[in-house]
Amino acid sequence: MTTNRSSHYPASYARGAAISSTAYLSLGALLAVFVFLTLDRVIQAQAKITHEVNISGQQRMLLQRASLFASAYLYSEDIAAKQTSLQALGEMQVNHQHLTEPHFSALEKGQESPLSAELQALYFTAENNVTEQLNTFGDQLYFALNLEKIQNGAKLDAKALMEMAYTPLLQKLEDVTRQYEIQDNQRIEVLRSVQRVVFWMTIVILLFGLCLMMFNFNKHAHIELTAKSLGGVFGQEIPVFNQNALELSARKLIATARRHNESMSVLAFDIDRFPQILINYGRDTADEVLSQVAKSILTVCRDSDYLGQIKDEKFVLLLPKTSGKQAMFLANKIRSHFEQLKSNAHISDVIPSVSIGISELDVDDSVLQPIITRAFHALTLHSSQKRGRVCLG
Repeated sequence: MTTNRSSHYPASYARGAAISSTAYLSLGALLAVFVFLTLDRVIQAQAKITHEVNISGQQRMLLQRASLFASAYLYSEDIAAKQTSLQALGEMQVNHQHLTEPHFSALEKGQESPLSAELQALYFTAENNVTEQLNTFGDQLYFALNLEKIQNGAKLDAKALMEMAYTPLLQKLEDVTRQYEIQDNQRIEVLRSVQRVVFWMTIVILLFGLCLMMFNFNKHAHIELTAKSLGGVFGQEIPVFNQNALELSARKLIATARRHNESMSVLAFDIDRFPQILINYGRDTADEVLSQVAKSILTVCRDSDYLGQIKDEKFVLLLPKTSGKQAMFLANKIRSHFEQLKSNAHISDVIPSVSIGISELDVDDSVLQPIITRAFHALTLHSSQKRGRVCLG
């Protein structure tokens, strides 16, 4: 019997070790899941908090921007100033809707508002009523900007609009931003407490021998984070500028054109029916279409041209030393290239067509945006025409 008992000891020891290891690994796996989910929620919450504070802070700037450019329009009748003022007002209204939508959504569901009592008081009570003041401000601004003429041909006095940038509404918006910062700091403190709990739980498990599990988990998390940070539509083989890089390049090109009295043009590309491509074929195919469009433009354009992507389906090509007539020739050449691709494609291939707007550097242009705006505006004016059109702005 002794022999039998000793012969079973290694097996029972191994079995116990296996059970212990399984228990530790199971506990470690549960902790890993908990850590991953918690940190993911923390990251999302912190990103949302930062976004709220940034948006509320933008409101003050947009208020002043809308007022000042409206005043500039009334003094000079500069259409670009009017458009800038309306754009700022539109962004301000969108931001306000974004900030207050969670409140109304919660009320519709019979839930407690996510806004603090102080923020609700600023937004909705009669004493402050930021929402009503913003609506009134928008109505006044729209009225002023759309007033074609007034009695006796005199210009509308812009002083009232100048004062709009320094009304009590500005102070109320500052109060809103301050309350968001206070509310969000409280939320961040709660999130930090959760992070501390997760940290100490991790330390306890590590003391029980789960170093390897935690190492693999951290390695996996690092790989995922790296993959997300490196992900993009285009690889390094396709030289396409982002919007910031494109604007910096444009500043240099515009300055050079001014200094040497040279022409410069811009082609604005809009992929026809891109939203339908995205809906019908999915994100991967849509990304392939974007890459294909960029490659095709670069195939036809000159080495001296600069291609940039300013929105998902919108590209801009800077053409130094190029007149509007020369830009029209190049635009038609690019359009023909896409038509040829479509005619040679297999029936199952997704070959897009592009509409191209053209704008030439004007005497008043000092930055890229007005030139782009004119080019895309030309496309908008001719939106009723067929796809694959070329329009001069």
